[in-house]
Amino acid sequence: MSGRVGDERAAREADVLVIDDEPVVCDGIRRVLEAAGFSVAIAADGATALAHPAAGGCRLVLCDLVLPDGEGGEIVRALRRRRPGLPVVVVTGYATADQASRALRAGATAFLAKPFEESELLGAVRRALGEAPPAPEERES
Repeated sequence: MSGRVGDERAAREADVLVIDDEPVVCDGIRRVLEAAGFSVAIAADGATALAHPAAGGCRLVLCDLVLPDGEGGEIVRALRRRRPGLPVVVVTGYATADQASRALRAGATAFLAKPFEESELLGAVRRALGEAPPAPEERES
């Protein structure tokens, strides 16, 4: 058997599908999320994302608002039509109040402006998944 079947299974079972055409952004998100225990699949454009095996089974989508083959809001709408309860966090380097409003109207769960800190990314992911953030260590005085 080829490794491709295992790769497809891993992609289908990914916790998070990241849709972004900037490899450096995808690599950074992957690094942060995998360090936090999430499995990650990547798609560089909307068409690839919609056909990606992870689109059917992931727990969360992180989607750039500006993609080479269209507007991220359309991808958000398409994903939410397929899976109405799927949390989607829109990420963008073009953060304006209007963009945030449009993303939320398209069905995004949250909006995250690039560049963002690791803690902001993890916070947005955990909130979108309905997970409580890890409790801070109690310090003894």
